[in-house]
Amino acid sequence: MLAALALVSACGITDSGPAQAGPPAAGLPEQERPADVVHVYFSSPLGLERVSRLERGPNSPQDALNRLREGPDEAERARGLISFVPRNAPAPTVTGQRRGSVDVLVPRGWGTSRTALRQLVCTAADAVGTADGTRIGEAEVRVRRAPGGATDTQRCELNPGSGRGPAPLESNEGAETT
Repeated sequence: MLAALALVSACGITDSGPAQAGPPAAGLPEQERPADVVHVYFSSPLGLERVSRLERGPNSPQDALNRLREGPDEAERARGLISFVPRNAPAPTVTGQRRGSVDVLVPRGWGTSRTALRQLVCTAADAVGTADGTRIGEAEVRVRRAPGGATDTQRCELNPGSGRGPAPLESNEGAETT
């Protein structure tokens, strides 16, 4: 028995105490939205709905407005999303941008659709927020309908955290669905 005890104690393992293994666990790192995601807003039966689009290279409010003009893709149309933004008219042009605000020139051919204007304002406000951290409802979008025309300052009005606003007041007649 004494011989067995001597064999076990001579196995080469020494008492070295606890080993350093690094800092304690702190949970998962907070994920930020990738820089290549652009959000655009389309109309649905429930109101405006935010859609994410991938954009190559740095994104900007102008990139977002260009994507808005493209309208919903086939999968988005299958989900019931439509756009009141005219696809045959040029995209609005960003003419200035400062922290928390953006200036947008709306080209001729856009008509007077309130829903198209809301889509533009929310898309531009979301892009400003992505660029400088301004909350979407606090970003100012200064809309000018014609060069030299009056400027109308607007904010995106959505239900907080939902990504959706109140149902559009316009009918879907005349909306771009293709």
